[in-house]
Amino acid sequence: MQPSDTQIREAVEILKKGGLVVFPTETSYGLACDATNHDAVERVIRIKDRPDNSPVALIVQDIDMAHWCGNIDPALETFTGRHWPGPLTIVIPGANDTLSPFCLRGDTVGVRVSSHPVAQALTEGLGKPIIATSANVHGKPAAYTVEAAKEQFEGKEEKPDYYLDGGELDPVPPSMIIELVNGEVIVHRQGSFKLMDEDES
Repeated sequence: MQPSDTQIREAVEILKKGGLVVFPTETSYGLACDATNHDAVERVIRIKDRPDNSPVALIVQDIDMAHWCGNIDPALETFTGRHWPGPLTIVIPGANDTLSPFCLRGDTVGVRVSSHPVAQALTEGLGKPIIATSANVHGKPAAYTVEAAKEQFEGKEEKPDYYLDGGELDPVPPSMIIELVNGEVIVHRQGSFKLMDEDES
């Protein structure tokens, strides 16, 4: 089950107007907005009851959009060339100051290219990064159906503006998060992802 092209176009228009869209990813359902629209990102933070000091990662269309977001070390770009699209988030420095501060930790930002066609369609249609936070209230379980996401947001004063139903997703952990620190790859979150060894490539 996948959203129709018409539903995707409607979701993109909502994102362009600063709205919030629940959508399927290769991990769980996510809550998207234009990552350069600070008011929209702030709404996401409020709806999720997410701590202000916990930055939200981004989904980008491709490596070019990732480069727009920040500075990618050649060593990390090697990883992305082998593992993107997929549930691998890289933390990069030199974050573009057009991005909402809620997406940043200092001057760093986390980005990934999603392997899910709906996530890809949203970033392509918007032409900008979208935030990649999970569609759940902070501290509650991730949502693997649209109904589960709606249930969590039901009692909130503010709610997402649109839901893209991609059916029931396989329950897997979120993306792996890595960062290159002093030439060494640091794993901040293991997730469900496994980096290939050199002899597996």
